Amino acid sequence: MTASAALVSAVLFDYGETLVSFRRPDAALATAYGRIERSLQARGWSSPSAAVLLRDVHDRVEDAFVAHQRSGALEEIDLIAVARQAYADLGLALDEATLDETLRIEQEAWWEGVRLDPEAVPAIDGLRARGLRVGLCSNAPYRIPSMHAQLRQVGLADHLDSVTFSGQIGWRKPSPRIFRAASEALGSPPVEIVMVGDSVSDD
Repeated sequence: MTASAALVSAVLFDYGETLVSFRRPDAALATAYGRIERSLQARGWSSPSAAVLLRDVHDRVEDAFVAHQRSGALEEIDLIAVARQAYADLGLALDEATLDETLRIEQEAWWEGVRLDPEAVPAIDGLRARGLRVGLCSNAPYRIPSMHAQLRQVGLADHLDSVTFSGQIGWRKPSPRIFRAASEALGSPPVEIVMVGDSVSDD
C-alpha cells in the first residue's frame, strides 16, 4: 500500500500559529519579573531590577531561541541552560529549584499572550468523533510543565490524545526523531498520520 492510499487513522497539529496565535504580553511580563525580583530578594539574592531581569534574562533567552530557529539546526536548544547562564552573568548563580520557579512565573505570564483559534476545538472534536486520534507536535523548547499547563489554560489539553514538544524530545521539526516520537505517542504509524501546520518546511 502506498502512502497516498494508506488509511488515515490520526492527525497531528502544530501549535503556534496553527491552533493558537501569540502576542508579546508586555504588561504581564513586567508584572511577572517584578514577582521574580521580589522572590529572589526574599531568598537572599541581590537581584537587579525587574526591568533589567526582563531585558537581560527573558529577552536574551528569546533572542537565543530566534537565532536557533533561523540557524536551521534540528537539535533543540536548551533554553533552561540559556536562562541559567543569563542569571549567572548577572551574578545570580541560581539553584535548580529557584531557577525553575522563575521560569514558571515567566511562562505563566505568557498565557496572557495566547489566543486560541475559535475553530480549533470544534475541528479537533470533529476529527475525534470520526474515530481519528488527534495529537499535537510543536517546536517548543520551553519548560515542559509550563507548556502542558498552557494547554490546560487555553482549553486544549482535554481534546488531545497526545502532546509532543521538541523541548522534551531534544529535536525540532522537521527532524524525523520528533515525528517518530509523536507517531509513537499517538499510537499510529507515520504513513497513517496527516500533519497540519503553518510551515511547509517544518511540518
